[in-house]
Amino acid sequence: MKVQTYPPKNSQIHAYLLFFFICNVQIGVGIFSFQRYIFHVSKHDAWISVLIACLCAHAVLWLIIRMLNKYESADIFGIQYDLFGKYIGTLFNCIYIIFYLLVSILIMRSYVLVIQVWMFPDMSSWLIVSLLAILIIYAGFGGVRVIIGMCLLGFVVILVTVIFCLVTLRYSIWTQLLPIMESNMKDILRGAFRMSFTLAGFEFIMLIYPYVRNKERAMYHSQFSLLTGNLIYLIIMILSVAYFSSSQLERSIWPTFNMLKILKFPFSERLEFIVISIWMLMVLTGILINAWAISRGFKRMWNWNQKLVLLTVILIASTVTVMMEGRKNIDKLGEWVGLGSSVLSFLYPFLLSLIALIVLKVRARKAGDRGGGAS
Repeated sequence: MKVQTYPPKNSQIHAYLLFFFICNVQIGVGIFSFQRYIFHVSKHDAWISVLIACLCAHAVLWLIIRMLNKYESADIFGIQYDLFGKYIGTLFNCIYIIFYLLVSILIMRSYVLVIQVWMFPDMSSWLIVSLLAILIIYAGFGGVRVIIGMCLLGFVVILVTVIFCLVTLRYSIWTQLLPIMESNMKDILRGAFRMSFTLAGFEFIMLIYPYVRNKERAMYHSQFSLLTGNLIYLIIMILSVAYFSSSQLERSIWPTFNMLKILKFPFSERLEFIVISIWMLMVLTGILINAWAISRGFKRMWNWNQKLVLLTVILIASTVTVMMEGRKNIDKLGEWVGLGSSVLSFLYPFLLSLIALIVLKVRARKAGDRGGGAS
């Protein structure tokens, strides 16, 4: 496998489109329920946990792009192959592929659960999954540019959702945020650790980077995109703590949906139905990006046909989603994926970046010594 990869020009994108790509891959269905898990640990200091996790994400992203800049045009699959060799590098690449598959299943199953609970309780899982699968396959065959186009539309959905949530400002009780730092530092850091799964997604820059034309602008647009996503999560967390009582927020499974229920329009008294429907675009994009990452991995390592791999991945994810029943199984999968995200999105990219920078520096020094000796 070649370390460097050079996609054709008709598949390349401008760096500013990374803003929409990272926002979409970072913000998914987790935005409707993350508050409960963070508040359960950090209480009304949950927003501090979110802030700490956001700062860590910016630091890791900075290291990742520094690493990518050292390579001319490489992705995570090529970098691991270069640093760890054929066998260990391939093993690490397979771990990422399995993780992306589990994330796809979790996103799909979570959205099916939301539809069945909030909109159509009697609708069969296989029907919802079939509709999602058809749309994902159709869009996936369009390539990277179609995925980026869906991300651009998805950003509009994100903005609309956040604007709707701001309506709770008039009902918020800001004293519920006080006193600050009442929770001990251990609980705040535990909350930040739990938040890492929700913030995961920015590491996909390691896959899309070779497709960027003006790579010198990748750092700016990626960090700005991550900042936007982090601010959205922070705002929603603060609004949730100020709007709900402690008992309400701990009991609520989907706090964001409950916030939207206070909005009523002449044409619709159940705004959450509209939000759930338009968020299908976000779900499709999230699953599609993960499925594309898997197909890209097979293409890079074994030169398999990406469309065939994409089709196979969606069929596997759809089958597992239909077979998975019960809230406990979904929560269990969420726990495992959350732990994997903390490692593969934060800890491992951090270590990989440091290893790459050290190894490349040593190689450059050795090459310089050999060049000096030869002269």
